[in-house]
Formats: sequence, C-alpha cells, structure tokens
Amino acid sequence: MPITRRSVLAASALMALPSIARAAAPAFKGQVLTVASWQNYGADDAATLKMFEDMTGATVKNVYFTSEDDLLQMLRQGGVGKIDVVLPNLEYVMPGAQQSLFQPIDTAKVTSWSALEPRFANDPSIRLKGQVYAVPWVQGATSLAVNPDVVKTAPTSWSVLWDPANKGKVGFFDDPTTAVMTAALYLGEDPQNPDLSKIRKALLDLKKNVKLFWSSGDDWNKAYLSGEITMGNLWSGLAGTLKTNGHALDFILPDDGTVVWGDTWAIVKDTPHPDLAYAWVNFLTSPAYFTQWITKPGPNQELAVPVNADAVKALPQAAADKLMAGPLLSYKGKVALQTGISPKALKKWTQLWEDVKAS
Repeated sequence: MPITRRSVLAASALMALPSIARAAAPAFKGQVLTVASWQNYGADDAATLKMFEDMTGATVKNVYFTSEDDLLQMLRQGGVGKIDVVLPNLEYVMPGAQQSLFQPIDTAKVTSWSALEPRFANDPSIRLKGQVYAVPWVQGATSLAVNPDVVKTAPTSWSVLWDPANKGKVGFFDDPTTAVMTAALYLGEDPQNPDLSKIRKALLDLKKNVKLFWSSGDDWNKAYLSGEITMGNLWSGLAGTLKTNGHALDFILPDDGTVVWGDTWAIVKDTPHPDLAYAWVNFLTSPAYFTQWITKPGPNQELAVPVNADAVKALPQAAADKLMAGPLLSYKGKVALQTGISPKALKKWTQLWEDVKAS
C-alpha cells in the first residue's frame, strides 16, 4: 500500500479510537508485519501483540537477531523489502542509514514525537543529511552496582572497580562501547573521543579485578546471587528487578558520570507495509503500550524505561521504581550517551577491548 495523506490520516485516526472501536474497524486486515528485534524484549510480548493485532487486524511476525551486527547483516542479506521494522540501538542507526537499510522517518506521522525526551529526540546520531532515521523507544543506564552487605558505604565513583582491594570481586559487562566509555568516565576523559592509550591501560588495570565478563542478565544474576562477585557495572532494569525481588543491591549513578543507552525503532527501506509500520511505531511508543508491557509483562520479558515522558508519567510508581526510572530521569550528572561513534572509531574500540580481554 503506497503512503498517501489519506492513508496516513486513516492510520492516525485508528490509533486515536477506543480499543473496542478499533477492534471493530481493523484497517490492515490480512497484512503481515515483519518485525526484527531481540527475543523477549517488547516486540514479542503476547498481551501487547494481541492489543496491536486487535486494533489493526494485522498479524505480526517476529524474527530475531542476536547482535546489532547480526541485524544489519540480516537486512543486507535479503531483509530489505521483506522486513518492515527493526530495533537498532542508537549506535547502529547511523550505519544502517548510511548503508541505505533504513528509510527516513516523517516525524509528523509519529504521534509520540513531541513527548520524547529531548536528549534522544534531538540526538544527531538518528539523523543523516537532515533526515531522521529512527524513533527513540526505550533507555537505560549501565551503571555501578554493589552489594551493600559487603560494601557498607555506597561508593560515588567508578574508582571502586579499580581499587586493588576488590581484586576478583568485579563483574563487568562484555561490551566494547560500554567498556571504553566507563573507563573514560573513570579517567575524566571525553567518553565519545577518549585517548585510547589511556583507556587501554585503565582497562588492563581493571581486568586485574574482574572475576566475570558478563554478557547476559543470567550471567550476572548467577554470579552475584552466589556471592562470586560483589560489584560491577549493571543494567538499570536488571538492578531494579533484583531490588524489587528482595535482593540487596545498591545501584549508583556515580559523580563522575554514567553510561546511558537507547534503543530505537527504524522502518526498513522498501517496507512492504509502510502505513502499518507507522502504526506499529506509534503503538510501541504509546503510554497504553508501555503501561501494559511494563505492569503485566509476559514470561521472561526484559523491560526498560520509556523515552516517551508521558508514558513514564502514566506508569504506577511501583513499576517505575522497578525500572529505576526515577533516578535515571532525574540524574543531573554527566551522561555518556552510547551514540555518535563512527564505524571507524567503533572498530578501534572493539579491537582494543578484544585485545584487553585476550591479554
């Protein structure tokens, strides 16, 4: 279906109708929207999928990637023209746009655009040659976490992870961007453009204290709950879940800054269903969607803080607390936003991190 003013207005009107009316008047009956995302991360939540399918009459087909590079490769190897919408991290919007894998976003068609947090909506990394290529969706911090039963005084700096007294007690996220940016904050360097010789030395020093390089929440939970590690860097959502479930944990946004990440929705170039793709983006960024997903998530769903400020306000306080939404949104310290890193720089950072781990 070609994008026309009439069809866009029809889709917008559909999103504004009460749920019962929308279910009675599906605009996209028989269409199949193909969505590429992480498994158990919002796009495949059963209850919210039913809401969208009842509203639109469409069916959603989820396909999964296992890394951001895997996502871009999926599109390069035949996904363009077949997959409709994808979920790239902020770091990967620019590479996708430069490789003509994503199509420009008309923000006038995005009903939540004016409610998006400015640091994400205005972020240059979602823009190429004056055009927007992604809609910010969720955010979180990869910040400092310690076991208060062991660390009696909550630290205020990343330096605690480098303290020789904590040798063999640290769990550190196995991600090159997070590693470089965290080391930069510790050193007082520019997290987007640090001196890599200083970063290398700092990460080699940190490695002396690292017991576990973790890559999943399950990795962290097993090591932390068994006492194998007592501190490290951790995703805000996972920290909130642990605290809500009664586990002792201090999640700290250090005085020297914290690393903030964001995930976005992008529409794939030559999407077979452009109007339906916009309907998906509008639904997935709406307060109604976030309230359902965050308060009543399906099994194994990994949650995150909405970029839509209205959606955050709509959440029950307990749900917001579980995500650490309050501390993250009120934080006034230095934010190292995981964005704006050129492919050339990212390649250097990745090689540096692999060298550090292998040394």
